[in-house]
Amino acid sequence: MSKLQFYPYRILTISSLLILFQPLLVSSLCTCETQHKDQNASQAVTYKLVAIASILVSSAIGVCLPLLLKNVPSLRPEKAIYFLIKAFAAGVILATGFLHILPDAYDSLKSPCLSENPWGGFPFTGFIAMMAAILTLMMEAFATGYHRRSELRKAQPVNGDEESDGDHAGHVHGSAFVLERSNSSDLIRHRVVSQVLELGIVVHSVIIGISLGASESPKTIKPLVAALSFHQFFEGMGLGGCISQAKYKIKATIIMVLFFSLTTPTGIAVGLGISKIYDENSPTALIVQGVLNSASAGILIYMALVDLLATDFMNPKMQSNVRLQLGAYATLLLGAASMSVLAKWEEQSSRTGATRYKLAAIFSILAASLIGVALPTLGKKIPALRPENDVFFAVKAFAAGVILATGFIHVLPDAFESLTSPCLGESPWGSFPFSGFVAMLSAIGTMMMDAFATGFYQRLQRSKAQPVKEDEEMQCENQDQVHGHPHGSGFVSGELGSPELARHRVIAQVLELGIVVHSVIIGISLGASESPKTIKPLVAALSFHQFFEGMGLGGCISQAKFKSKAVAVMVVFFSLTTPVGIAVGMGISNIYDENSPKALVVEGVFNSASAGILIYMALVDLVAADFMSPRMQTNFKLQIAANILLLLGTACMSLLAKWA
Repeated sequence: MSKLQFYPYRILTISSLLILFQPLLVSSLCTCETQHKDQNASQAVTYKLVAIASILVSSAIGVCLPLLLKNVPSLRPEKAIYFLIKAFAAGVILATGFLHILPDAYDSLKSPCLSENPWGGFPFTGFIAMMAAILTLMMEAFATGYHRRSELRKAQPVNGDEESDGDHAGHVHGSAFVLERSNSSDLIRHRVVSQVLELGIVVHSVIIGISLGASESPKTIKPLVAALSFHQFFEGMGLGGCISQAKYKIKATIIMVLFFSLTTPTGIAVGLGISKIYDENSPTALIVQGVLNSASAGILIYMALVDLLATDFMNPKMQSNVRLQLGAYATLLLGAASMSVLAKWEEQSSRTGATRYKLAAIFSILAASLIGVALPTLGKKIPALRPENDVFFAVKAFAAGVILATGFIHVLPDAFESLTSPCLGESPWGSFPFSGFVAMLSAIGTMMMDAFATGFYQRLQRSKAQPVKEDEEMQCENQDQVHGHPHGSGFVSGELGSPELARHRVIAQVLELGIVVHSVIIGISLGASESPKTIKPLVAALSFHQFFEGMGLGGCISQAKFKSKAVAVMVVFFSLTTPVGIAVGMGISNIYDENSPKALVVEGVFNSASAGILIYMALVDLVAADFMSPRMQTNFKLQIAANILLLLGTACMSLLAKWA
């Protein structure tokens, strides 16, 4: 266990050195005109020095606050107020990924300074962010799984000894080891979470620092000083909470605190030193910044959704306490809102041929959707596709990759393009990252709905269970003392699957909602188009897209165990959405202008909301739920197969992004 404490600053040191040296590679010439407005070198240097001091202090205070207050009884991790502070910080980190870093990465990799091929022909921003999220999941799952398997191997002889002792004692005390092993696994998980989270923060902090340090415009630097100070303070609170839960030794804690506090100031200092030779619009600089920012966004979005939000919002303490739940939601939204405010400061037609292709698209996509969504629901007749089999886990991992890639690579880039279109006015659309903002709110809203529905059902089940337990206790009092224990667990055992079944049903319904939204928009856009060259490649691409996406939804419907009528309704609803959208698009093609401001805003907002739902559902309810389950954690072969198929699913959708 002690070796794990040395990993954070080894990994972080190497990563930061590589990032800090990236400016040496960015002296390439740019074909764009460099802007030299408002450049006052002396005043700019003054602001930069103020920024170094201000950001250093705010970073140190933010990250140290949760560590210094952990000795205050009311602020310990098991207390309600700690949940509220952590929810606020999680909102900050989630907003940082969606509103600050991802839009910056998109701007870099879509810059006119970069050649159209390959940068303009593929959504690299979403692809890299998605891969970073998947690799974060893999690293976390493998580290946790490895530890659990090693603990299970150590436990084997202990269980045997305990069974021998049990012959004399009457009870086996196996739970003592289970509790210790659980605490040990939780500690490992907290340490992995804190290290990966710091890595994601460090990457974008260094890039922000270098960009600010290299700038020569006081008007650009001045508002960034306050904005970045608040940004680092809030982000530090989130990281500090994770470091506190990881229970590092003092030396490791100090190193992680210093590392976080110094990254942005060091980046500014480096930027100052290279400001004469650094060109932020050079192709190499744009690519390096875009790639690193995309990776950082993927890490932070995964960590915020899975390890900070879902872990706390789905645990029994919060599920059974409505007041705590509402308070956590309020602070989560407050944290996200804080970063949203800061984002304001940083920031040939052939009608006959087209109709023929549209009709072909309707039938092709309808068939592909129907086959894809129906296949997993046939588990009753095909034993290999039943939820309890390994094949089902593998198929679900593939489908999860498809849905994750759909959100990151297909839907979110489309939303960015719509809401940053030159056809929209600069205010407000050009001055705030609405795509990331709507996607983030959508992900948070999905989590709230998920948690509220699950919590409501669990509280309902507990209230129903109370009379049953009381009746059983009365029966036990009237019996001879034969059994020695009341059978209060009878209800639990009989209804064990009920809360889990409710969760699967919520997941299936919310996932279908997210898919339906963007499917209708895709259909309308295709149906309204009058260019055969645009429609022709989309027919095959969207058919495969709907097939793979249908498999993911079908797996969730299968696990939800709906009645036949409900299954049929959900299958038909999914299968018809894109074809109906195409038909609607054909009907309004004479009056529909996809470049009109209203169309762009509606499409952008709905696509952003859909992306947020799909990213949340894929990461939290499809990927993390299965990859962190005891079954997969204890089966190394299944773990490897699921990871490969997850990547294969994302690869299939990534290839389709070239055409769809």
